[in-house]
Amino acid sequence: MTTDVHFKKLWRTLKYYQQITRPITVVIIPNFEAYLEFVDAVKTYPMSFPVWFILFLYIPDISTHDYCRQPIGNPFNLTFDTQMLVLCNNETILREWYSVKGDIVKIFDLAEWRDDKRFVPLTNLSLYERRNDMEGVVLRAVASESLFSTIDGNQVATMYGKVLEELTSSLNFTVNIVSQITEHGIQNRQTLIWSGVMGKMVSGCADFAVADMSLTSLRKDYVDFTLPLIVSRINLYIKEPGMCGVKWIGYFQTFNSCTWVTIIILIATVPLLLFFMKSYRGQSRNAMDLISENFICIWGIFCQQALIEFPKNLSLRVAYFTIFLTAMSIMAHYSAALICFLTVCNRVLPFQTLEEFADDGTYKLTMLRGTADYGVITFQAQHEAKLFYVKLMKLLKDESELPRNLKEGFMQVCNEKNVAFMVLSARKKSVEKEIPCKLSSITTERIDNLAMILSKNNPYTGVINYYLQKFLDNGMIMRLRETYSPQLVEDKIYRPVYLFNVIPILAILCGGFIISTMIMIIEKIYYRSRKKF
Repeated sequence: MTTDVHFKKLWRTLKYYQQITRPITVVIIPNFEAYLEFVDAVKTYPMSFPVWFILFLYIPDISTHDYCRQPIGNPFNLTFDTQMLVLCNNETILREWYSVKGDIVKIFDLAEWRDDKRFVPLTNLSLYERRNDMEGVVLRAVASESLFSTIDGNQVATMYGKVLEELTSSLNFTVNIVSQITEHGIQNRQTLIWSGVMGKMVSGCADFAVADMSLTSLRKDYVDFTLPLIVSRINLYIKEPGMCGVKWIGYFQTFNSCTWVTIIILIATVPLLLFFMKSYRGQSRNAMDLISENFICIWGIFCQQALIEFPKNLSLRVAYFTIFLTAMSIMAHYSAALICFLTVCNRVLPFQTLEEFADDGTYKLTMLRGTADYGVITFQAQHEAKLFYVKLMKLLKDESELPRNLKEGFMQVCNEKNVAFMVLSARKKSVEKEIPCKLSSITTERIDNLAMILSKNNPYTGVINYYLQKFLDNGMIMRLRETYSPQLVEDKIYRPVYLFNVIPILAILCGGFIISTMIMIIEKIYYRSRKKF
């Protein structure tokens, strides 16, 4: 779709085009008066929104300055990310106009018109490869200390500091930290005023934030996000329960179902094979007695018991020796796997998912004050009235009781009864060694993207994201993550197997004694009754 618009009505196009897509605006300047009208029309116009093609159709006279070839200042209110092509009258060079600091226009020869080949590119560089110099622009920054950014004077250390150092070196700009704030910030639903880092950015006190900010749709309406530097899951951490779960099924999980079926068939069929071998050798005993005796012998072999009498016949000796080796091999594998199941303690958690946590209702929920998670839960509970978030809101501690830092949050989990801490798993690693108790985690199935932020519609967002993408592609970001993320070195502690862990074995043993005693009593009664008759 196309439309013709006079310069004086140019601002009206915003309410249409912002709802559709980025338009291409062709500006025809037939004379100097039209040039002045266009300059006046774009004084407050967002020049980074459309893609511009400016055609100067007039030739300036001797008394008029040539604003097409030699613009004075920044007449069209250009910014660093403005995409504008300019073609002067009787010229064959297509030029690109933009401004780094907003004071003067930078001109770059982009293509040349040739009658035989039409427009021929004069460069192979992409947009931000051509615009790779910010000429020492100073960005006011607000910083927040976290796992990935530590403030030291006017310098940012750890991972974000190295990324920022590479950006400033590649693009030639500097960062001046004007304030340091702990909270990332949430929005007051009544006054719509932001707190923390977001408050500084929205109020215009800062242009850049060096903080691991969570990317949310609400925040994106007020600030520009860089590409995510950290992607991690959000977990729910509770104090590890003191008791382990009794693994009744674990004693049968050492082998898969096919192996168990094979062992059962082996124990059932081998006595029959031995019966046929002994019958062939001329043993004249009762068939049922012989089969039952063979079954008891085979069962005893698989339970690591010796034979009462080892047969003298060579074929039977070979058969029994093979059975002994088979049983020994099976028992060795079973014992090794069983030890693994017994020594690994599976804690019995009161819930396994965030939904079960909300339904359980016995734990209080805590999270870092002023974070995106707190804002999402309160917004969904108060405005969307979603039942799940209403339940979480009831379990959430008062804002004054929420921790200001990670260490304080994990101390609440360890020192208070039934407290769950919702936090990014990557952030937990920074204070892992300072947590005084053992924790169990429940995944919330939510993935958070952490990035730095710039002021809304910042002209340098595009070029910063372009170079961050280059850092991601060449592996620099990955190397910094591995270098500055805390690597946990867990000491191997060999814990004993407690009585509680072997309850299933004791239950089977006691059950066997009880059943055998009952069978013995029944046999006694049966034989006594036969003697009477």
